Amino acid sequence: MDKTISRSWPILLLLLLTLLTYWPVLLQGRLPGGELSDTVAQGYPFMLFVQQSVRDGHLPVWNPYVFCGVPFYESFSAPLFYPVRGLLMLVGGAEAFVRFTFPIHMLLGGVFAWLFLGALGLGKPSRLVGAVAFGCGAWANTLFYAGHGSKIICWSFFPLLLYACERWLNTKKTWFLGLGGLALGMNGLASHPQMMLYSGGAVLLWLLVRAIQEKGRTWLRALVFLVGVSVLALALAAVQLLPGYYFSRFSTRGADLSLDTAASYSLPPEETLTMVFPRLFGLRHGFPGSSISGVPLYFGRLGLRLSSEFLGVIVAALAAVAMAGWKSRYRWPLLVIAIAALVVSWGGYTPVFGILYRIVPLFRKLRAPHMAAFLTTSGLSLLAAGGFRALREGSVDGRRLRIVLLSAAGLCLLFALLAGPISKALQTGWWDRMGRPGGFGFSAITGKRADMAAHDFLHATVALLFVAGAHFLLRRRRSMAGWISVALVAGMALELVPFNRNFQVYLYEKDISRVPPQADRLRETADGGRVYPGSNGFVPDSVLSVTGYHAAKPEVTQTLMEALPRGGLPAVRQTAASVIQTEEGAVGYEDMLRALQARGDPSIDSLLRVLPPHPLPRVFFADSIMVAEREQTRRVLHTGYDPASITLIESEPGLDVVGGGAGTATLVGEQLDRMRIRTSNNSDGLLVLADTWYPRWRVMVDDSPVHMHRANYWMRAVEVPAGEHTVRFEYDKSLIVTGGTVSVVALALLLAMAAAGIVGRKNESA
Repeated sequence: MDKTISRSWPILLLLLLTLLTYWPVLLQGRLPGGELSDTVAQGYPFMLFVQQSVRDGHLPVWNPYVFCGVPFYESFSAPLFYPVRGLLMLVGGAEAFVRFTFPIHMLLGGVFAWLFLGALGLGKPSRLVGAVAFGCGAWANTLFYAGHGSKIICWSFFPLLLYACERWLNTKKTWFLGLGGLALGMNGLASHPQMMLYSGGAVLLWLLVRAIQEKGRTWLRALVFLVGVSVLALALAAVQLLPGYYFSRFSTRGADLSLDTAASYSLPPEETLTMVFPRLFGLRHGFPGSSISGVPLYFGRLGLRLSSEFLGVIVAALAAVAMAGWKSRYRWPLLVIAIAALVVSWGGYTPVFGILYRIVPLFRKLRAPHMAAFLTTSGLSLLAAGGFRALREGSVDGRRLRIVLLSAAGLCLLFALLAGPISKALQTGWWDRMGRPGGFGFSAITGKRADMAAHDFLHATVALLFVAGAHFLLRRRRSMAGWISVALVAGMALELVPFNRNFQVYLYEKDISRVPPQADRLRETADGGRVYPGSNGFVPDSVLSVTGYHAAKPEVTQTLMEALPRGGLPAVRQTAASVIQTEEGAVGYEDMLRALQARGDPSIDSLLRVLPPHPLPRVFFADSIMVAEREQTRRVLHTGYDPASITLIESEPGLDVVGGGAGTATLVGEQLDRMRIRTSNNSDGLLVLADTWYPRWRVMVDDSPVHMHRANYWMRAVEVPAGEHTVRFEYDKSLIVTGGTVSVVALALLLAMAAAGIVGRKNESA
């Protein structure tokens, strides 16, 4: 019993800190969200969509409710095969999916850090310091506001990945190769390839530094690990990555980005200071107190800032002590990872990113390089364990360390006293750029920002004195190391847990189904038609719409969205919109035309004379066709031509006669991955479906496969012979099936490697 308690108390402590951080989630059933939160704008509606799809027995491969339909699973929008999220969805539905992702992975991150630090040979007090520094870190936990659960998942597996890496180098046991593949593969299943790339880069740096330290004796072993783990991870996550790679070829995020776009959302180098002084540039978020009279308190260069890289002053101080006095080879690979990631996170502010952009193809497809900073905060948090080890062993010059700590504390106190004029000087340039130099509100805003900066400097003063006191006691009484480590852990918790809680903004609703717009009235008005919401923030619940919110979408969708504002109402009609959503409510197409006619405005009358009196049907036979190149079609999208009268296709039709205007087409059945249309036409014709074209759709006419044309740049079309026929569109899920097969094989291989490791351990103990 005593041995069990001895082994489990670190986990129990991490569990306690998780409860302190997330007790409103765990005990009150509250839902996170805020005005800038992706969780509210996209996450909740999509999670409900996934929940309903799974309950109906369907994999949500296609979302027909936004952008005239978009690939859903392939666009990394439904990470159901990541085990934790999948189980949460199956057991507790969408609410459990969003509520418990963060606390579960905060706990996992701390446990994996504890495991990794043990592999570095650190004792329990030092491991405890490092595990708490990592688990309570603000980088992951403050993402709670934005709802970026996939990022905290990838972050939590980072120390497990390094643990497997180091154990493999030391033991050459195959089990650790498999464990590394599992840890990196979870990044892929969590649906965040960018974080997976950064984690893989960290492993490369770790292996490189360790091989140099071993003077070439581990080069081959390092290469085997890098290749083996990469193959295993890609295979394990194939069920998500293979369809996702296919989607990227047609996505706005799959093509090579310009250097400026790839470097967007870079971390300004000066904001590295926020790792220690988090409010130095203000905080720009949606939680109360982040703005005054609508002016954000954040005045930095990052723009949309939805998380914090705050390390904690105690953690930063211990990391610095580790570099000065921890006599271990492991401090160098952690430092290299931290510095390299920091330079990457600076993005376009340094020439390094431009070099990476040119020589590493994947960097041309990614943006928001500031996300790489998670490796910086992670590396420094783990180094804090070595810093405590150095304090405990007295391996750092005690007198010099006390002078440095006390001098730093004195400097922070001085800055706290001078925060007013310093902060005002820093903000003057920002205020000038806003076009209000010295204008109304300047004193109130700068005063508030100065107070925030002063608070940070005073906080740093106290924290540095606290570390200096801990060092003093350790020098006098080594026997108190355990208690002092507990005191440092308590200090870190007092720094980080309340700070993280500042980012926990909650909605009034406790039922996730009440968060998205209630669409019953809208659905009734649309009567099976499509809605043009008129804003990007509108994600209807089971109502077909022209626009919506979707981070990753096909290029054809992006082109259509760009054409609509230019083409006005005639272009909107091309989308088969039957209802226009306004602030006053939903207006039917015919009602809107009557209202416009009643105005008697001559400028509108000319438009009304060319507009057809009825909305474009979602499915119809084209009166005539014209073969046109894709770029030609793109150029005329915004002109508002009538696709039912003239349909533009890219290749010559195979039928002798095309002219099915007298034919009829009726949509008689629709599911997420298939739809059925009955047709009746007197002559051969071209059937057009005003849904987004995507090559994974397959078409059959009376069970015979036929070619699907790309019509009017973004629609689907198929040639239908004269007579009565049934046309079926079915989504091709073969890539998911193939990827799933590869993932199952990889999982079986990992289980076999684990079994072999267990048997080997038993044989060794025997």
